[in-house]
Parts: sequence; structure tokens; C-alpha cells
Amino acid sequence: MAVQYSRGLHEVAEGCWAWFEPPGSWGLSNSGLVKIGAELLVIDTQNDVGRARDLRGAAVEIGGEDAITTVVNTHNDGDHWFGNMFFEDARIIATTAAANAMRTLPIDPRRLAEVGRAGTALQRWSHWRAEIFDYECWRPVFPAETFDGTLKLADGAVTLHEVGPAHTLGDAIVHVPDANVVFSGDILFHRATPIVWAGPVSNYVAACDAVLALEPAVVVPGHGPVATADGVRETRNYLVHLLEHTTRCVAAGVPPEQAYRRFDPGEYRLWPHASRAFQSILAIYAEFRPELVSLSWEESMEIVLADDAS
Repeated sequence: MAVQYSRGLHEVAEGCWAWFEPPGSWGLSNSGLVKIGAELLVIDTQNDVGRARDLRGAAVEIGGEDAITTVVNTHNDGDHWFGNMFFEDARIIATTAAANAMRTLPIDPRRLAEVGRAGTALQRWSHWRAEIFDYECWRPVFPAETFDGTLKLADGAVTLHEVGPAHTLGDAIVHVPDANVVFSGDILFHRATPIVWAGPVSNYVAACDAVLALEPAVVVPGHGPVATADGVRETRNYLVHLLEHTTRCVAAGVPPEQAYRRFDPGEYRLWPHASRAFQSILAIYAEFRPELVSLSWEESMEIVLADDAS
């Protein structure tokens, strides 16, 4: 099934839909809907008030106001759960690690315009986000139910698999076996450079393997258009390439920023947001040579965003 990559709801398989927010760059993420009998499962709830409201409206059109019974947040990045307030009457589920991380709320989205020092790339990025995302009257709604490992829903029609820590501390994927669909969250940034906030990167590679082991016909990524298994393999291969380069640099005692400047993405160089490699390289150094990692999140993001041409 050819699926157009345009904003809004698109059927990707029988009883499964993806909600797209092109071009899938910073904060513009995908969501999913799965219809099981008369009930709807929502996967990730968008980033802000307007987008979450639109997603709920689309879900109501498919199943009716009372159909939305369950929500899964695939991880703790705000663009995948900040819309929970529009679904708080449902059962909201995440991994234990993701739910714990959500409660730390390192950046309150209502105060985005205050992030970053004057004149920095981080400040420009924060102001851009404050302009395009609507957090008027926003409030956090956290998952009320958590799981570790695997969790079956709707008598096994849907299975949640914990695959983190990888992209974040508590990543999960959602498998709909009868439809042969996987909703991957940010384990897959399709046709864009992934970013590793937590790691280890070897776990991220293993998470890609976990998706591939399910042999899906359709993968709905956290960002970007619908993929097949080939798209997952591309991300896996990129991560292996990055890991091999960085571990050589670690062994040679090369500082992290030099390792980043020396990194050649090769066949992946045209993927948007190539500079995210710096944050991922830091995650590898944090695993193997933490004493060489001294940058704060703000300092790391300044390098990523100053080099980000996308």
C-alpha cells in the first residue's frame, strides 16, 4: 500500500493508521491509531495543544467519542506525550523508565522561549519551537500504568515491547501482528539522522534488530514517512557505522568533538540533521570514557544546532 506522506491521518494497513507531521524535523512527530473491535488504541499523542486536538478529532471520526480506550507513549520525548491531556480519560501506558523520565520534565514547554543564552543557536531553536508549537493552557498528564519487558493488549491483538534504553531511557515499540505493522517510536527516524539521548548505541542497534525480527510489512516511524524493513536496516547500518568510528576514536583517546568532526556519514550524508551525530557520539563516550564527557545538554545542543543545516 502506497502511503502519501502528508499531514494528517493515513491508513497504512487494515485497522491501522498513521498521523504524519511532515517534514518530521525537530518536534514534528508521528502518531498512530489501531482499531480493535469497537475500541481505538492511540500511539503517541503529538507535541502541542493544536496537534493533539486534531489527532483526537481524527480518532473520534473513526471510532466515535467513546472508542478511545488506551494510549501508549513510546518514550519520554515531549513530542510523543505532550498531547496526553486530550486523552486523559483513557488508559495511558508507558514503560516504567519512560514514565519516570517524563516526570523530570527537564524543559517546561510553556517556557521554551527562555531556553538558551542570547545570540546562541539554542536560543534561536527554542524561539522557533515556541513560535510553531502551541502550549497555551497546556499541562502535563503522565501515564497511569507502566510496564517492563512486554505487555499484551486486547487479548494479544497488540503487543508492547520494551527495547530501551536506546534512543531514550525507556523506548517501546508497538506490534500489531494481524496487520503486520510495527509502530517504532523514535527507534526509527526514517530517512533522517537518528539521535541517541541515552544509549548505549549497541542497545539501539539491538532495538532495530527487535523490529526486524518481527518481520513487519509496514513500520510507522517516530519521524518521517512510512517504512519497510529496509528503512530499519538503513538506520541500523548507520548506527553500526557511527559506533565503529567512535569506538576507534575512544580507543585512540580522541576527544569527543574531534571524533565528531572526523566522522564521515558516508552514504548517509544527505540525511537531514547530520549534526545529531555529535550527541550520539557523546552517548558512546559516556559509556566507554565518561571522564572525557564534560559538556552539559545546553553545550551539546549548541554544537548540534549550530551545525544543523536542515
